[in-house]
Amino acid sequence: MNGARALIGVADPERRDRLSAALTTLGYQVWLADDRPALLMQARAGEPRLAFLDQAFVAHADDLWWSELRDVLAAASWVVLPATPRGDLNGDLDATELVSAIEPLLGAALSAPRSARRSPRNGAPLDPFVGDSVAIARLAREAHQALQSESPVLIEGETGTGKGVLAAWLHRHGPRSGRPFVDLNCAGFSRELMDAELFGHEKGAFTGAVTAKPGLLEVAHGGTLFLDEIGDMDVAIQAKLLKVIEEHRYRRVGDTRERQADVRILVATHHHLLDRVYEGRFREDLYYRVSVLPLRMPALRERTGDLSLIARRILGSLAGDRTAKVPALTPDAERALAAHAWPGNLRELRNVLERALLASDRGRIERRHLGLERDGRERVGLGEGPVGTLADLERSYIERVLREEREHVGRAAERLGIPRSTFYQKLRTLGILTPRARVLSLDRRRSG
Repeated sequence: MNGARALIGVADPERRDRLSAALTTLGYQVWLADDRPALLMQARAGEPRLAFLDQAFVAHADDLWWSELRDVLAAASWVVLPATPRGDLNGDLDATELVSAIEPLLGAALSAPRSARRSPRNGAPLDPFVGDSVAIARLAREAHQALQSESPVLIEGETGTGKGVLAAWLHRHGPRSGRPFVDLNCAGFSRELMDAELFGHEKGAFTGAVTAKPGLLEVAHGGTLFLDEIGDMDVAIQAKLLKVIEEHRYRRVGDTRERQADVRILVATHHHLLDRVYEGRFREDLYYRVSVLPLRMPALRERTGDLSLIARRILGSLAGDRTAKVPALTPDAERALAAHAWPGNLRELRNVLERALLASDRGRIERRHLGLERDGRERVGLGEGPVGTLADLERSYIERVLREEREHVGRAAERLGIPRSTFYQKLRTLGILTPRARVLSLDRRRSG
């Protein structure tokens, strides 16, 4: 196979090791996974030519996981192993004999028609810059500028705005495009799990570490590491990540030897990271290192002029999944989409359109197919319904614009269409602290 990559997703360590030895004998580069998350992560990073999958993994997997795995393995050949091992795959055969036993499986998989091995939802990569609004045009311009550097990129934006799509685009169009792209969602991980997942561990480093395991930094070597929801990362792990960015070195858990980290770091969060810094939940030094190149994904309510085009793109993708004709949106349906608040942004829009596609007669989508009346959230000012007095509404909007412009007063004033002097007056009148005033206030509290 001349070094082609093979992925083994098998839970049983003995069975996994025996398959690994046999495939190595056949000339494959072997990547191992012992659970569903590791299998999906290795599939994304390794671009395998062949995949051995444990039937126990795929038989009870949820639809989202299974759909994503099919997408990333679209160009690979699969061998799904039975849940009850056959003797020739788990018995006493040596590596040479095992090669002879699995070669028929390889031949069957590799000779399968390509159409039988491909089941992607949409062959084309997602485009993060659909539309011609001012917000998306600025994002496209700044993203192209970020391609000229290897510095870390911070992608901020509300949940569902497509931060992961932008990260994948940056990797795909950057100088590391031919290397691994590995992503990790930092939310919900304990410090110990995040430590082992990111940096890897040695055998015996902790209870249950029966074998050494490379971390995502090692898997992504030479490529891109995307850390989603970095605002939720444990502070102790933040300190180790800072060393990776500044010194390009790290240690596996339980190891004394330092390893080189040759990765580009992309991070994303739906939090306003400066607020996390003020609260003591995010390291200030790490903030300044990861925000060298800041990008902000605009919320869908900020680009309603792009809504019809985005909806048509999504419908084309969804209809393509089902090899069906792309249905048209009626004018009344388009008005309903424009009036909706979209708190879930692009993710919510996709779900609404997928439901509408199933409910429609495939010829056209009407307002009733969207099901938005049941939701009842229409776009009122901020897209969040009434918020009290007019002053409350103005204060809330200005605070949001400041957050979205990363507390840059000049850009916020420009976006609001008022002179900076007038903007400062409004800040004083409404009792909104500027970034400098917030820092001074924080310092006074600390010194007191």
